[in-house]
Amino acid sequence: MKTPHPGNGSGKFDVTVHNMGGWIRVFAGGTAPQDGSLPTFLAHRLSHWFRDNPHLRLTAVVPISREGNTVELHAWYEQHLFPDSSPLATQVDNRT
Repeated sequence: MKTPHPGNGSGKFDVTVHNMGGWIRVFAGGTAPQDGSLPTFLAHRLSHWFRDNPHLRLTAVVPISREGNTVELHAWYEQHLFPDSSPLATQVDNRT
């Protein structure tokens, strides 16, 4: 993400997603803006992650705040689509 910063520097910062197994942690790098716009970037990255993982369903999101500013999002999910692992599934696939 690129935001205007005063002074020298590119204004870029990373928004990272860590999958913790059942929940994810979305947070920004050290050069993230402190002007109140960070929650928008975090939410955008969270929605992008769920679009990349359509077999998961969002169940809850909690904002983590520091000194009155949202600095992280923690989101819990559940899996609602499972691959067919039965022995018959491979036989049907081989016929076509």
